[in-house]
Amino acid sequence: MAQTTHHKLRDDTAMSATMSGQIGEQPLPQAGVQSASRVLSRHRTSLSLVLFAVAMVALAIVEGLMLRSNTADHAAEMRIILAAGARWAAFVPAAHAIAVCFSAMVAVPVIAILLGVIWAVTRSVGQMLRGLAMAALPMAVIGLIKTIIDRPRPSTARGVLMPDPSFPSGHTACSVVVVSLALFMLQVIDTRIRGTRRLAGLSAGDSHTPAIGADSAIPQSLVVWRGVRAVLTVVLIIIPFVVAFSRVVYGVHYPTDVGTSLVLTPVLTWCVYRLCEPMR
Repeated sequence: MAQTTHHKLRDDTAMSATMSGQIGEQPLPQAGVQSASRVLSRHRTSLSLVLFAVAMVALAIVEGLMLRSNTADHAAEMRIILAAGARWAAFVPAAHAIAVCFSAMVAVPVIAILLGVIWAVTRSVGQMLRGLAMAALPMAVIGLIKTIIDRPRPSTARGVLMPDPSFPSGHTACSVVVVSLALFMLQVIDTRIRGTRRLAGLSAGDSHTPAIGADSAIPQSLVVWRGVRAVLTVVLIIIPFVVAFSRVVYGVHYPTDVGTSLVLTPVLTWCVYRLCEPMR
């Protein structure tokens, strides 16, 4: 009897140990692991973006300091400005109009309208603030670099009248910001249209009597929208290059001023866009 009781106690102990081991070896919940992995990946991406943006700004500052002290580059760029002004003299009135369009007096209301459209489409304050950061932060950095470098304007009739430093080009940077916001607006509109189409498809599938013309009208409108979006995207991408060219022809910026803005501002805008991306 005592031996039987001893064996029973030993078996119970072994079973308890086995169950404890199984419980201890159970994996963490899959959702928790995936969530932690996403957060870690987001932090790494954010750090990489910040470091990349800082490196680009540092390179722009070094470039500006070198250009300001290099008289040979200054003379070469002045020859380009004078040649462009003489060759494209008929473009000067258009260059003046472009300068007005991308001045703060016009650009700020345009940016406000774009932000309003983004909010109206998404009904998300976060997305609107994301767009605001895409506009404000790059322009603030461009203004800071202008102050640090303090490069004089080209010695032309219009250049000497400009009150702010030359490097980098503020108008070119402003055009990149406006275009970036417009592209962002097209993206959220596209997302809204695709979501509406998906909901319409689900409604038609769940209904016993599908809506008349739903299968033909929605795809056709989507094709039209894709064409319109493609054309607008191409036109928008061209605009900053036209603005940059106009600033040189107008005689108020060196080619390196506009070239730096064409490279640096899209990088800063894209970094802000990615850094402010909502968590999924």
